[in-house]
Amino acid sequence: MLYRLPVDDLRQILPTLPVPICLLDRETRYLAANHRYATLCNTNLDKLAGKFMADFCPPNLVAKARRDFEVLDGGGSIPDHEIIYRNVPLLVSVSPLVHGCNKAVSGIAVALTDISRLKMEFTAVNNSLAAAYKHMEGIAETDALTGLGNRHGLRQFFEREILHCSKEKRPISVAIIDVDYFKSYNDQYGHIAGDECLKAIGSAIQSTIRRSWDYAARYGGEVFVIILPDTDLIGSKHVAETILQAIRNLTVQHIGSPFERITVSIGVVGVKAISRGLYSEDVRDSLLRLADKALYFAKDAGRNCVKVWNVEPE
Repeated sequence: MLYRLPVDDLRQILPTLPVPICLLDRETRYLAANHRYATLCNTNLDKLAGKFMADFCPPNLVAKARRDFEVLDGGGSIPDHEIIYRNVPLLVSVSPLVHGCNKAVSGIAVALTDISRLKMEFTAVNNSLAAAYKHMEGIAETDALTGLGNRHGLRQFFEREILHCSKEKRPISVAIIDVDYFKSYNDQYGHIAGDECLKAIGSAIQSTIRRSWDYAARYGGEVFVIILPDTDLIGSKHVAETILQAIRNLTVQHIGSPFERITVSIGVVGVKAISRGLYSEDVRDSLLRLADKALYFAKDAGRNCVKVWNVEPE
C-alpha cells in the first residue's frame, strides 16, 4: 500500500503514477507532487514545492484536508469520495503517511482520479435504463392486442383526471362500449378472426378520439372504456354516436348478428362537476357503474345504439 513507503521513496515513484497525486504535511504544505497534479492546479511542479495547499485550492478543500487529519488521528479512515475541482469531477483517495514506531500520522497522500468519462458513461447508462423503464411502464399500461390503454392505464389516467376536474370544477364523461354478439362471432369465425376484429374496433375508436387529453382503453374481452375529461353529456353522446357509426362503417361481416355486421352498444354517463372531498377511487367506480347501467339499457333497447345515464337532475 502506498502509505507504507517512506516519503523519499514516494517522491521517486510519484512521476510514474498515472493519476494526479500529492503528499501533504500536517500543515497542508506540499511535501511532493507529480506533474499531473501540478497541471490540474494550473501551475508548474517546481512552484508547488514548499507551498501550502491554500495557495492553489479553494478553502473548502483545504478544510476537508484538515478534517482528514483529525479523522486519521482518531484511528479512522477516509472513504473515497467525489469532489468537483475546476469543473472536473474527481474521485479522491486519501492514505495516511505514518512516522515512527507509534505510527503517528505525519502527512497524507492524496490521489485524484478524473471520473468525468465514467460519469458520462454512467449518465448514458442511467438514461438508457430510464428510457427502458418508461418503455416498460408504457407496455404495462397498454393493451397488447389493440394498442389502446389497459385497465391499469385506465385506472391511473381516470383517477388523475378526476382530481383535475374536481379542482377545476369541470365536467367529465365516461363511455363503456361492448361489442354486440361477440361470443357468437368467435364461435362462427374463430378466435384469430375475433382478435383481428377487436384490433379493427380499437383503431376505429382511437381514430374517433381526436383530443390528446381523451383516453381509450380495452377494459377486458370485448369491452372498451372511453374517458372524456372536460366533456359534458351532450359532447360525450356525440362522441359515442361517432364511434358507433365508425364501427358500423368497418362493415365486418357477422352472420350471427341480426345486423349482419359487427356493431357495438354504448352506455354513457357524465357529471358537470365533481364535488371536492370525494375519493377519486369512489368517483371512478361510481361513474363506471352508472355507465355500465346505461350500457345495459342500450342492450335492452336492441343493441347497436347509444344510451345515456344522466346523473344530474333535468
